[in-house]
Parts: sequence; structure tokens; C-alpha cells
Amino acid sequence: MGRGRGVIRVIVGALLLGGCAQFYWSKPNGTAEQFDRASRECARDAAPTPTAAAHGIVDERIYRACLSALGWRREKQWDPPPPGWFRGIE
Repeated sequence: MGRGRGVIRVIVGALLLGGCAQFYWSKPNGTAEQFDRASRECARDAAPTPTAAAHGIVDERIYRACLSALGWRREKQWDPPPPGWFRGIE
């Protein structure tokens, strides 16, 4: 019975830790300022209205495709992310 509880604890711990990772964006030599500019531009393109864009209401598929087209790549990173990774509208 003790071994079974240990296995359960390991599984639960792994699931909890998995929840700490979030998606971030990076680009070789990309700066926070460049990402902020690209993110705002893509949010405008992916939003139904300018007001919606200002509030982060966007079509996530269009937003992600726009950032990808600008050379940014999206990956899961542990919090806090390594330098050069930035959080978008997610």
C-alpha cells in the first residue's frame, strides 16, 4: 500500500508542475520592445474592432499566425521564462 501512495504522489506532483509552464514567444535577437510592437500589430489584425484589440479580444489563430509570419516562435516555458521569451495574448 505504501508503494501505491508513492506512485500516486509522483503522478500528482508531475501534473501540478506541468501546470506551471506557459506559452511564450521568442525570436533570435528579439527584444521586449520588438515583441510588444509585433504583438500589438498582430492583435489589431486579429481583432474584430480596435476596442476589442485594446482589451486583448482577438482570434488567437490569426494572432499566432501573424506573430509566426513575423519570425516569432511559440513554445512552452517554465515560469519565469528564460531571457528573450515574452508572453503574448494567450
